[in-house]
Amino acid sequence: MSSKPTVRSKHTTCEQPTPPSVSTRVCLALAAADDVHPWESSPLYDAIDHGVLEALEALETRDSRAWQFEFDTGVHTVAVTSSGTVSVDGVAFSDSDLREALDSLDDNGYFDRPLDRH
Repeated sequence: MSSKPTVRSKHTTCEQPTPPSVSTRVCLALAAADDVHPWESSPLYDAIDHGVLEALEALETRDSRAWQFEFDTGVHTVAVTSSGTVSVDGVAFSDSDLREALDSLDDNGYFDRPLDRH
C-alpha cells in the first residue's frame, strides 16, 4: 500500500500556499478584463508606481482596518481593498477568477484557454 507522505511543519500539518502579490492579482485582473495574456497588457508600472503596490501589499498583511485604494490606468479604473479584492471597472476579480487565470496559464506562461469572466 502506497501513501503520500504528510508534510508537517513545526505548527501545522498543512501549509497554505502563499497568495499571489497585489501586483500579480492586478496584472491578471487587467489582462482578464482585456482578454489578453498578462505579458501582452500595458505595463502596470506605467499606470502606478511600484512603491505604491508594495505599500498596499504591506497594508494588506499588517493592517486590520478596512481600506480601498483606486487608481486609473488610462483605460480602466482599478480598486484594491483590504480584503485582497481587486476590481476592474467595478467588476470584482474573485478568488475563483484568480485560480482560473493561474490554472489557465500553460507551462510557458500563456493562457491556454479563454477565461470565463462572469
